[in-house]
Amino acid sequence: MMPSPPSSSRLHLVLQPTFEEVYEPDFLSETPLIRFVAYGQEHRVYGWVRLEADRLTDLLNACEELHLEDVEIARYDDGSTRSMEEFVISRRELVAVHASGPAGDETQRQPTRIYPIAMQCGDYLIGGHLHALPGEEPMASLQQRPPMAPLTQAWIEYWSGDERRHRSTGTIIVNRDRADWLRQVTERELVAGYLRPMRSR
Repeated sequence: MMPSPPSSSRLHLVLQPTFEEVYEPDFLSETPLIRFVAYGQEHRVYGWVRLEADRLTDLLNACEELHLEDVEIARYDDGSTRSMEEFVISRRELVAVHASGPAGDETQRQPTRIYPIAMQCGDYLIGGHLHALPGEEPMASLQQRPPMAPLTQAWIEYWSGDERRHRSTGTIIVNRDRADWLRQVTERELVAGYLRPMRSR
């Protein structure tokens, strides 16, 4: 579903645990069903939701909490997964959010340059391309924006139990304020697997 009208500080999303379209003669959805994953320090929360993906960055920056319904929660310490009817997480606790979906309106985009950057937060390592206007210094531009910022052609790595997982995400929205370090890297570092931090615990 699309977000319900939230309070000024809470984003409310109703998810569903599996990808199941509605097969009814009169059913017509204006927005696609997309995969949604919120990465916290100890777990990831995921499901499927109807959401305009190109609006997600603005929605996240405008809220202080995410109120999620009908979610799956996967813990990293023991690899367990459980379902919950409701789950509330502070935006400050989020490391990153991924919502796979269609690209935004091409006519609304400004011409930008892309810069490879990487970020580490605890056991997470995230890499991707930051978009900045021509003439802007990319890291200075990032610091001047709201904390949730999208990276394209991105990937995320994290530990689950004793296994390190690597996922290509397309676009991921990272929380700049949670970074242990955040820096511009080379394209080769970004794509060749040279960025391999030690596990933090």
